[in-house]
Amino acid sequence: MILNTISPSVKFGLHFCGVWPGTPFQFIHKLCWVIAIITLQIYQYKYIVIHYNTDTLMNIAENLSIAVPFSLVFIKLFVTWTNYGLFCDILSTMEEDCQKYANIDINNLVTKTGVFSFYVTSMIMSSYLVSAVSYLGGAIAFQGTNDSMSRELLLKMDLPFETSESPNYELVVTTQFIIHFSAALAFGTFTALLFMMIVHVGCQIDIMCQNLTYAFPTNENKLKFFIGRYQEIIAFAEKIEKLFTYIALSQLVSNTVNTCCEGFLIVLAVNDENGLAIAILIKSVVFYIVICLEVFIYCFSGEYLRIKSQLIGDTAYNMLWYDLRPNKSRLLIPVILRSQRGFTLTFGKFSNLSLESFTGIMKVSASYMSVLLALY
Repeated sequence: MILNTISPSVKFGLHFCGVWPGTPFQFIHKLCWVIAIITLQIYQYKYIVIHYNTDTLMNIAENLSIAVPFSLVFIKLFVTWTNYGLFCDILSTMEEDCQKYANIDINNLVTKTGVFSFYVTSMIMSSYLVSAVSYLGGAIAFQGTNDSMSRELLLKMDLPFETSESPNYELVVTTQFIIHFSAALAFGTFTALLFMMIVHVGCQIDIMCQNLTYAFPTNENKLKFFIGRYQEIIAFAEKIEKLFTYIALSQLVSNTVNTCCEGFLIVLAVNDENGLAIAILIKSVVFYIVICLEVFIYCFSGEYLRIKSQLIGDTAYNMLWYDLRPNKSRLLIPVILRSQRGFTLTFGKFSNLSLESFTGIMKVSASYMSVLLALY
């Protein structure tokens, strides 16, 4: 029996990132991430700047599309480090909610949600690892198409020493391989973490509404519980918003750049008939799908919270409030008004996450991709 909605997959990923509460040697985890990501990023962006005038637009798009996700991984880790108390509070609240309100879980929703969350978060995290395998496979296939590039690095970097000679080449490629898979796992963990938190909110709202509707529809004490529990859920949703709002903003910029560049590469590869087209497609197609999946999960989370907020308003309105005393039934008016406002997840507090936002992001990315195709 799953007694809470915290996914074991997400817990493993957070342990790997060194941010799960109680993880031993957290400072060493943090130091390793900082050294690895910053060193990688310095030489990645140095390569892009140095070869800006000599590389083709296709190479620039490819190098930029793989450098930006590493920047986003560091931003996610940095935001979690700076809001670590809030992060731990959210996780502890999830565990407490599942234990505290288990006695009113009349439909066993916590267990059902926990199983659902585990399977979905595992699929999300696995998709990022598959994307990493696909990208590295494409990079190896790309090297095989040209003997002169057989000692090319998996990730383009401008290092201060010769990388084509042994053992430097083997050491650098091995390090890139480890960092690439570690970053993919961290990337998927934070996306799965948001999904897990949102599903938990939905589960607690369902427990609250079903208990009020089916168990004690006219009990005034249950009405007080309903209002108090609603305030707790509002506070919890605001904590999620505070933790993820700037992550979502950086996600917006990163996904716009990545979908634009990867879409550009896929279109060129489809129309290209030489041997490099297959290698580019291997690297780009799965990566592009995962990028679109990620931005969809963020936007879906905001839409899901909005729908659940409407459920609270509908439950308050449909209960037998006319059987209550007038001074008690009037307590439902603020609940209904607040539910119309809904829970909000935002991009940096200036735009709401919703499915409408998802379509807007995809349209903007397609527009930028059209510009790149016109310039190519």
